[in-house]
Amino acid sequence: MATPRLVELIDRYKNAHGVSEAELARRIGVTRENLRKWRTNGVRRLPERENLAAVARVIGRAYRDVLSAALFDTGYLTVEHPAQPRPYTEVLQDAVAVLAEATRLTNQPMRQASSGGWEPNPDPRAALPIDWAEFVTLALAGAAANVGGVEAALAGRPGSWEAEMVRQTINSTVLDDKDLLRHRTEPVVVDLWVESILSHLGDPSDDLYADAANEVDARANTVPHPTDLPPGPFSPDDPRLAHKPWVEVTDDGYLHITYRDWTGDPDDLALLTTLTEEARAHRDPTPGEIAYEQALQEISAQVDAVDALQRREYSDYATQLAQAIEDNIAELELTVPVTVSVTLAPEHREPGAFDDHAPQPLPRNAIESAIDRAITETPTPSMLPGGPLDRLAPDAPAAAAGLKETGEDGE
Repeated sequence: MATPRLVELIDRYKNAHGVSEAELARRIGVTRENLRKWRTNGVRRLPERENLAAVARVIGRAYRDVLSAALFDTGYLTVEHPAQPRPYTEVLQDAVAVLAEATRLTNQPMRQASSGGWEPNPDPRAALPIDWAEFVTLALAGAAANVGGVEAALAGRPGSWEAEMVRQTINSTVLDDKDLLRHRTEPVVVDLWVESILSHLGDPSDDLYADAANEVDARANTVPHPTDLPPGPFSPDDPRLAHKPWVEVTDDGYLHITYRDWTGDPDDLALLTTLTEEARAHRDPTPGEIAYEQALQEISAQVDAVDALQRREYSDYATQLAQAIEDNIAELELTVPVTVSVTLAPEHREPGAFDDHAPQPLPRNAIESAIDRAITETPTPSMLPGGPLDRLAPDAPAAAAGLKETGEDGE
């Protein structure tokens, strides 16, 4: 079972901050057993609003994000019907309400106690309004940091006078892109696929492994056919083979499956199965056939070994790159959770997912620059010494056959 989205949000915070399961459950306001059931059985019933609000507060995510995750887990939202962006007017009304609410916030000035120390003045009449301008400026900086930078936030109309005023306001608060990141409130999630990264780089790794597999596979054409075959059991006059262009009978009575005009018809498939069984039952394999089949199996095992080598070396690259990205982002001294995932692309994926898991073509902010620097500085599999078959030779199933990139005879 896939990890519930609500649990994913919680686990990102847990892994980033090293919080125990028991402490996390206490902060959220649920039992440890309840949290365990969410993880193992899924979130089957929508949690109480107070618990969702506590999750949002503890992990530092917007309540809307936490609610959407819970709604998806419980079936109220689906991939086919994802949550749509809220209307402009609705979001604006919420923003106005929050800013208006902030005008009513107050600070309690300090007063000197009889002991000589200082304490907040408990008299509500002494309350002073907050610095609302600072509040607005910090909110603007936080929003810009969450979306990737000032210019990313102003991309809708960057040349307007309003954009210039906002730009000046934020720039008066932050020194540079790195300084802007201290205002970020949303976690940083880096989710990349190795194949997407290599494609982004124009790296030849995929081609090198494919060429190696094709080279090995081509050796099947050089394996001598058995010469000790007795006459076969089939005749060209077999009525079952009439009007079957996908199969022929050789002069020595054996079948030659050409697959010409093959459609996968169930009757043809059944006939092919029957003919294959008859050929096997006719006699035991000759020594030449056994040697031929063993040679083909060795070649097939070598091709599989190349595929396994590619997966292994891609996984090693993913581990090294993920660590490099984490190290580079750590230099930014972010105060929000950071999750870095670099994995192999799944065999089956949604349209557009390949590009979604690729790095940005041109870094737009300090975080993307940190990722880009890690990708640039981490050697790809194509930079490993030798070629795939050279690295495979010591433990390859068919190494004894001399299957190397340097030549068929190993020279």
